[in-house]
Amino acid sequence: MRPTRRGRILVAGGGLTGLALGIALRHRGFAPVVLERSAGPDRAGGGLVLAPNALKALAAIAPGLAGRVRAAGHAAGERGAAPHRSVFLDERGRVLGSVSFDGYEDRWGMPAVTLLRSDLHALLWDAAEDAGVEIARGFAADRYADDGAHVDLVSRTGEVRRGDVLVGADGANSAVRAQLLGDGPPRYRGFSAVRGVGPAPGAYRDGFIAYGRGVVLFAAAIGGGDLYWVASMTAPRGDLPRRPVEEALAEVIERTRAWHPDLRKVPASADPARCAVHDVCDRPPPRTWHRGRVALAGDAAHPMVYTLGQGAGMALEDASVLAAALDATGAAEVERRLRGYAAERGPRVRPVVRMSRMLGQIAHVRSPLTAAVRDAVLRATTRGTDGGGQNAGLFGWTPPAPPGAEPA
Repeated sequence: MRPTRRGRILVAGGGLTGLALGIALRHRGFAPVVLERSAGPDRAGGGLVLAPNALKALAAIAPGLAGRVRAAGHAAGERGAAPHRSVFLDERGRVLGSVSFDGYEDRWGMPAVTLLRSDLHALLWDAAEDAGVEIARGFAADRYADDGAHVDLVSRTGEVRRGDVLVGADGANSAVRAQLLGDGPPRYRGFSAVRGVGPAPGAYRDGFIAYGRGVVLFAAAIGGGDLYWVASMTAPRGDLPRRPVEEALAEVIERTRAWHPDLRKVPASADPARCAVHDVCDRPPPRTWHRGRVALAGDAAHPMVYTLGQGAGMALEDASVLAAALDATGAAEVERRLRGYAAERGPRVRPVVRMSRMLGQIAHVRSPLTAAVRDAVLRATTRGTDGGGQNAGLFGWTPPAPPGAEPA
């Protein structure tokens, strides 16, 4: 690790994005301060999928980080691994198509990894502490002041931290974004999600996506015979999140009671204590990600519907690209470096947000006719696919050179 420079980077938010950025900056010789409202790693939430581009971003963030994440999760498509296939089903259990992850590592340089979000967050928290990143606990960002030479970040309790750069990585309801862009709250996309963990059905040990009318059940293996699942359902905004989690889970069970037994038993056997509920929101991708010495990253910049499984991947890419941009030799002032970061990330992220939103709308159709059309399209487009050809633009992304790499 290079000696610490004078550059002090404030990172508002200690979620996946903020911790990854803190690690990346520290390994490039900066002195990042991650300011997080909670006292420790987050134990809530469901699982997530890290596609090959996300693993490549982790490898660029710090040596050995991708390997630690691979060991913590369930890898699909590893070199020499057993075949892995996830199926698309209708609510009666009829196969619409399938996707294979085989050969991902040979083709894209990394496999796909599924794991619990809490496990990834704890791993990044530990990696940040091991790297010497300062994590300021109990600091909830409220507002900032950029005088052109420094940025002061003020907490809700009036505590002030000063840095050379401020990165808003404080989630979809970012206080930094609210001041930077003033574009209102995230937009509800018409459905809410209940997430849980449980044993995988014998017939679908690698995972599945099952489509009903206004309900989609997604499940992915996380190892040890378990899977994490997400049941997303059309609902009025705020209706499911405001209920006790037991009631939200009961709503999932009720709306899948006529489904195939192998499918409906996934939520029916869930432990409410391991479930989480939230509305699904995103934002139209902004044209401006920065102003002066302040920039946005992760969900603060581009929250997205989870249908492409790229929310965490895009956030990890942000962290690797932003750290490299600030580290760029020959670059001029900080503002120009931040402008270059935003110019690179905007065209990459905008189509992912739009595609994720569109797929969410298609998946949650409610009328019998539109559901039949959706299923027919799925049959035509997912039967026997390798899961990579349609996503070459996503998975084939090339990360910045990792810290300490020799120039080409």
